[in-house]
Amino acid sequence: MVFASQAFLAFLVVVLGVYWLLGRTRPWAGKAWLIIASLFFYGYWAPAYLLLLAGSIIANFTIVRGMLASANARWRSLLVAIGVALNIGLIAYYKYFAFLVESLNFVAATDVRVPEIVLPIGISFFTFQQIGLLVDTWKGRVASLRLWDHAFFIAFFPQLIAGPIVSQHEMLPQLAAMRRWMLEPGKVAVGAALFSIGLFKKTVLIDPFVPHIDAIYSAAARGDPISILDGWAAGIGYGFQVYFDFSGYSDMAIGLAFMFGLSLPLNFFSPYKAASIRIFWRCWHVTLSRFLRNLLFVPMGGSRHGLARTIAALLGTMAIGGLWHGAGWNFVIWGLLHGAYLSVNHAWIDLALPRAGPLVARVRASPALRRMAHAASVLLTFGAVSFAWVYFRAPDLETASRLAGAMLGLSDRAGGQRLGADMLPTLLPYFLIVWCLPNPMQLFRSSGAILHVENYPISREPTLIERRFSFSLSPGWAAGSALVFLVAWFAMSNLSPFIYYQF
Repeated sequence: MVFASQAFLAFLVVVLGVYWLLGRTRPWAGKAWLIIASLFFYGYWAPAYLLLLAGSIIANFTIVRGMLASANARWRSLLVAIGVALNIGLIAYYKYFAFLVESLNFVAATDVRVPEIVLPIGISFFTFQQIGLLVDTWKGRVASLRLWDHAFFIAFFPQLIAGPIVSQHEMLPQLAAMRRWMLEPGKVAVGAALFSIGLFKKTVLIDPFVPHIDAIYSAAARGDPISILDGWAAGIGYGFQVYFDFSGYSDMAIGLAFMFGLSLPLNFFSPYKAASIRIFWRCWHVTLSRFLRNLLFVPMGGSRHGLARTIAALLGTMAIGGLWHGAGWNFVIWGLLHGAYLSVNHAWIDLALPRAGPLVARVRASPALRRMAHAASVLLTFGAVSFAWVYFRAPDLETASRLAGAMLGLSDRAGGQRLGADMLPTLLPYFLIVWCLPNPMQLFRSSGAILHVENYPISREPTLIERRFSFSLSPGWAAGSALVFLVAWFAMSNLSPFIYYQF
């Protein structure tokens, strides 16, 4: 069951209705009802995988309680190692076992049958939350845990299948503070407005455009001529698709949670406005970036042991991050490209920037030069990210390489399909949205619906347009939210699957 579907909207009406009734008579039962509803939500797609989710919750809870009950450091370390290994093993089997067999067949020229394994929805997201909880418990950041709080933390349906990846310190204190589980009209209004904006992004802004993007990738997969315009239309177009699709899902998830009085962390913050690749990764899939930084990059040495060690940690972290996104070498290359971008960014700051001090000072002293330098940095970052997207989207490495070659002007088929030439002008509204308009996180920053995440650039003062159009409980916002929802609802016939639905 995906958010942008009639089935989910019917499910949501029932859940809200029962929750409202319980709030009037038995508000203590609201938590139990949301756990039951979340398990139904997960089992709607494949009931058998409910056993997998329940087993993961019970196994991890048992390990957490074992660590909480022991003061022996070695025993706690052994338990966390077992727990992390079990969670990684679960992801490895479902996501990578078939890929491993295929790779071994290719390298060893064998013909071992590749198993057909159906990937459970959301397995990466709920196992990442389990791993984060285990590590936090091991480090002494969790004092106590009850089974139903643990079950709620993992299974809560707004963030269950595609995030945001929630840390225990963001959710467990909220659960402990909730005394009466009941609907509050103001929070329902805020949540409904955010949900409507996310649904609009998905069904109106990007779903109708997806067939045009798919056409270029299909042409490249067939071996048809691909021009430089085709290549860049494929990279830029898919960049907009994955952004509006996934950020729209995150808006919906945050809005849904707030309807029930719970806040989820920020997950996107205008990443295409980033003037460097480092800022891009602070604003793109923020909760995953935080997870990769804290549990991979920092343990690998981070940026504390010199440039060479930093580059090695960046390449290792991003390669693993790429493989997490999909079991294929094209995903590894996508991750390595971003690792290389980040390495160049770090090298520039450490080596080149100190030598360019006078030039930098001159640029900063001139408002015009400063704006030009910023615009050039944004374009360079956007171009690098768009180039990498073809490796993320292409069905195989050969197709991705054909598109990447065309983007670099290396294609010997200059005629192309005119698909890119026809598509690029239609992308203008998307550029205007991502570069000129405030994002929903800025418009709803004062609502309390969105938890701030460390290390992202939101501290600046809001602009005039943000102040003018920021959310308020007003008739204008109510009418606007209703209109946006109705338009998005009627557009659901254009539905394409969420990109992160089975990660």
